[in-house]
Amino acid sequence: MNAVILCVKANALLLALVAIALFQQSEIKKMDRTLDYICSVVQANERKIQATQEEVWAVSDLIVAVYEEEQGEQLAVLRAA
Repeated sequence: MNAVILCVKANALLLALVAIALFQQSEIKKMDRTLDYICSVVQANERKIQATQEEVWAVSDLIVAVYEEEQGEQLAVLRAA
């Protein structure tokens, strides 16, 4: 029994470092999973933003087309008068 205690005492620092390394490895895996989740959420939001921008551009194009059509009609009325 005395030999076991002496062995533990002699290697206490090494055992502590191993325990810390294992704990940190576990924490790194948790951080990695968290970062993967955050990355996927950001990518999903980016796709939603892109889709919204495309919808806004389509509506803007429609507004411009209607405005140009109305301007053309007003010009035709002025020329006819």
